[in-house]
Amino acid sequence: MTEIAVLGLSHRSAPVELRERVAFQEGKLPTALSAVREELKLPECVILSTCNRVELYTLIPERDGHEAKLKGFLSRFHRLEPESLDSGFYWHLQPDSVRHLFRVAAGLDSMVVGESEILGQVRDAYTQAVSHGSVGAVFHRLFQTAIRAGKAVRSRTKIGEGAVSVSSVGVELARRIFRDLPSKTILVLGAGQIAKSTLACLKAQGTRKILVANRTQEAAVPLAESVGGQVVPFTDLSASVTQADIVICSTAADRYLLTRPQIQAIMSARRQRPLFLIDISVPRNLDPQIGQLENVYLYDIDDLEGISSSNLQMRLGEMEACSEIVEREMNGFLNRFNGS
Repeated sequence: MTEIAVLGLSHRSAPVELRERVAFQEGKLPTALSAVREELKLPECVILSTCNRVELYTLIPERDGHEAKLKGFLSRFHRLEPESLDSGFYWHLQPDSVRHLFRVAAGLDSMVVGESEILGQVRDAYTQAVSHGSVGAVFHRLFQTAIRAGKAVRSRTKIGEGAVSVSSVGVELARRIFRDLPSKTILVLGAGQIAKSTLACLKAQGTRKILVANRTQEAAVPLAESVGGQVVPFTDLSASVTQADIVICSTAADRYLLTRPQIQAIMSARRQRPLFLIDISVPRNLDPQIGQLENVYLYDIDDLEGISSSNLQMRLGEMEACSEIVEREMNGFLNRFNGS
């Protein structure tokens, strides 16, 4: 009998140093989805890869052996030593695998409990798997039900009230460090959804000088215009960083965009004026050694968790109602799946 399984790791189980090593760049997802089907002979697969989690949802023919096979696939695909994947992963089978997906889609397993971005990310992962032929009848129903459950949690409870996204947590951290945030020059690297959310948060804070740099300038122009910002060349980041007080990085680059030697030169040019950087990217796009420099303050995605925890208490009272919706949707799906 086939069974739904998930192998994954998240901000709860593994540090960003491990998550970034197994994260899937969007351009490589089609190859990865095909490899799971062809190498492991698994008929259905969806890969969810975000800044806070990497999860492989698969339909397996039997329980034994597939956890090791999927870890082996990850080590081969990402060219990692197998022993590097010995810790940090979780392996869920039914009904826990289904419950886990529904809780993820509802924002109940997020770093920022109740955040809404994850629902769109689950939908995007499902859509991409559909477009590459990795979804059949079971996962069509599974993910459509999970998305419906996520919507129901947000519409029928108050879990989203006062909730913040990863991007708004980053802006809150900047506000704490720079009390007069509107007067600061902020450089945003990237033009994806998190960059858009970050710019919206900055605009709400009254920030007046915003610079936007993106590998594709056509994507940066409307984004900058929406907040009254200015597009700057992606090919000359050093000049833009020299102007900035705050740099928020959310890109999908496969390398460090800024390294320690670059920042050393920039700090000399700006006469050691303090520089604050937030790297929301996974894999990280700012060299971690940058944070060792004097007057340079570097934070990554895991550093934001402490800030987001202060928003958790106000939403804990809604968790029971949210869990009831998840359990009801999960049981309905499993009853149909098991033919009862």
